[in-house]
Amino acid sequence: MSSDTPITADRPLIPESSTAESTNVEVVMSDFEDGTLYVPEYQRDTDQWDDVTKSILIESVINNLTIPAFFFEVEMTDSGEKNAVIDGQQRITTLFQFYKKGFKLVSADEAAYISPHNIAYAGKTFDDLPAQYKSTFKKYRLTIIKLRNIQPVRLEIFRRINQGGTPLSGQDIRLAYYGQDSPSVTFVRLAGIFDKGRPASERAINGAQEKHKLEFPWDRHEQAFASWKDWWEEKSIAKGQTASEAFLWSLVSANATELDGLLKNASVLQNLKVSYHGSVDEALDAYCAQLQFQDHSELPKQIFSFEEIRDSFFPFFAQMLHLLIGIRGPSIRVTKHRLVCAIIGAAYAMGVRNVDNKGKNWDTVMGFIRDPALAAAHMDIDYPQSKGKWDGRKGYYIQMLTVRDVLKKAGITAG
Repeated sequence: MSSDTPITADRPLIPESSTAESTNVEVVMSDFEDGTLYVPEYQRDTDQWDDVTKSILIESVINNLTIPAFFFEVEMTDSGEKNAVIDGQQRITTLFQFYKKGFKLVSADEAAYISPHNIAYAGKTFDDLPAQYKSTFKKYRLTIIKLRNIQPVRLEIFRRINQGGTPLSGQDIRLAYYGQDSPSVTFVRLAGIFDKGRPASERAINGAQEKHKLEFPWDRHEQAFASWKDWWEEKSIAKGQTASEAFLWSLVSANATELDGLLKNASVLQNLKVSYHGSVDEALDAYCAQLQFQDHSELPKQIFSFEEIRDSFFPFFAQMLHLLIGIRGPSIRVTKHRLVCAIIGAAYAMGVRNVDNKGKNWDTVMGFIRDPALAAAHMDIDYPQSKGKWDGRKGYYIQMLTVRDVLKKAGITAG
């Protein structure tokens, strides 16, 4: 059954059950090396684990201890079967780094190794291991769950798989689900990159160039990128795709009214195959789904087109970002990223284009960023403190509209 086959009450959502296989590490690493097994470039960053965590995983494998199963999505191509890693990216890349890239296990002083014989492998690379450990590593059986024909409910399956352990964020899943064939969503991913040297960043940049001929957008805004990098780098909140979600937040803020209209249109949601029950994560899903739809449709655009995001909105975002966190507020914490990005989106929606750093207007805005409730109260504005909802009197939609009122009171005007 293809993804276009209607789902009916007389048959399961997925026509065949998932299959479980047991394959040794050597075979899996070979598939990973030749590309028949891959981590999609739009998936979560694969360099989040520290060396201690990586070393503990390797110890488990070379001592035949149990590790969690892997989830692969099967893709049929003209050249045969390929498998995308849906869950287990960190483990796959750690195994590959150890087997092929010369990763050295940390010393016994740094890691709580379980084996009393850890002297045989602590501080060593794969090539340095005793022969028996090498053999055990290569022959270790990995449990692999293969998922087929899951397109009708792919997004929900991603979420359910990632409920335990270190879960993917909503943005990780969003980019994976909507980004594969969408230059607009791919651009959101690129805009969130703050460290071009990360392996995941390099894959994303190279993949965007190969698939969509997209250049890295920050290359044209070096000063702003320096502020962006400094804001996120070495912050615990920056793991995963939080930075790309921040850029998405600015887009949603600029298109808040348009998005709210889409969310109230049942036929649109059905066409986008999006479930919506009022949460902000579902609203962000719908926005990305609409971006993806517009990238392949000749119908009039309901939210920003790809060209406007790339050629107009992003340059404004970079200029405003540098002003707010680089020039005016280098002490603004990155935990304020949603508010900062909501302000940028609101200013764009209001027609602000030429950002003037002079005057007290921006002093007022910076005071609002530092203490939004207090600053709004001084302006006689009721600023709602939203908690995960898009809808409602205290939802993020009303909050984003209120940010526009704050800018107006501060004297930020179009032009």
